[in-house]
Amino acid sequence: MVLTRVTGFLQRQMLPVGLVLAAVVGLVWPEPGRAMGRLPTQYVAVSIIFVCAGLLLRTDEIRAALSAWRATAWGSLSILFVTPAAGALIAFRTPLEPAYQIGLALFCCMPTTLSSGIALTSQARGNVALALLLTVTTNLAGVFTIPFVLVAVLGAMGQVELSATDLLGKLCLSILVPLAAGRWLRRPLGSWADANRARITALSNLALISIPWMKFSESSESLAAVAMGGLLMLILAGLVIHGVYLAINDASTRLLGLDGPARKAVVLMASQKTLPVALTVLALIPDEAVGPGVKGLLAIPCITSHLGQIFVDAFIATRWGRLRE
Repeated sequence: MVLTRVTGFLQRQMLPVGLVLAAVVGLVWPEPGRAMGRLPTQYVAVSIIFVCAGLLLRTDEIRAALSAWRATAWGSLSILFVTPAAGALIAFRTPLEPAYQIGLALFCCMPTTLSSGIALTSQARGNVALALLLTVTTNLAGVFTIPFVLVAVLGAMGQVELSATDLLGKLCLSILVPLAAGRWLRRPLGSWADANRARITALSNLALISIPWMKFSESSESLAAVAMGGLLMLILAGLVIHGVYLAINDASTRLLGLDGPARKAVVLMASQKTLPVALTVLALIPDEAVGPGVKGLLAIPCITSHLGQIFVDAFIATRWGRLRE
């Protein structure tokens, strides 16, 4: 009975548990992760993530959400431009070391989550079709906006020099091509994919976990010197930024007069950032742009912020789900 409960918990919480284990194993036993990092393993992992995303992407309900143009317009604007600017502004003013500031700002520039936001919107009794529309729209558009937003944000702060066009080309190859392949595979395999959604999600999570594992292994010496106080400050900074996102989007949706389900969808989706795309971008940034052995440090803010937003929004979604409109 206990074993069944533990197994069920690990299956439900595979991603957060796996991310924590990736950090521990990468620090304690870094050699395997370093060896894998010397191979094109991270690019294979990224391809698996987005092939799985395309395979599980159900777009049939998107048409029903197109009529909610105000919600879609604000949600997209907030995700792609408003929250990156607000989050990065806060990130570079927090008392954190530069690597944490850059990692936090990078995470803030990402589009919305690929799956957790939709699940939380459903739990909150929000407009799931609108949540799906925002997910697809901003993640596709984000491939083209992220390089320029990221370069503008990090360049304005004088932190990192990047080539937006180079990053754009890499993102197209790393995200759009495997996503399109997965979507194409869904045509003959749609029923099978829906029936095996849990297994495909588990495969995607394993691929996602492997990326920070390699980064933590490669940066194990730098990470071993991280102070606990700095880590706690980083977690707090991520929660503060997420709280600001929630406040901005809640106020904006009320001013726009959106109905309850649409407001819930926009507030949740426009306040979240996706970890897979963040780690993909991190993997594609040249080492010389951030310095040797720094990528593991940049990954920490992405992971802590992702986990923090999920825990906070799970509480909000549960509370909203119990309220009657």
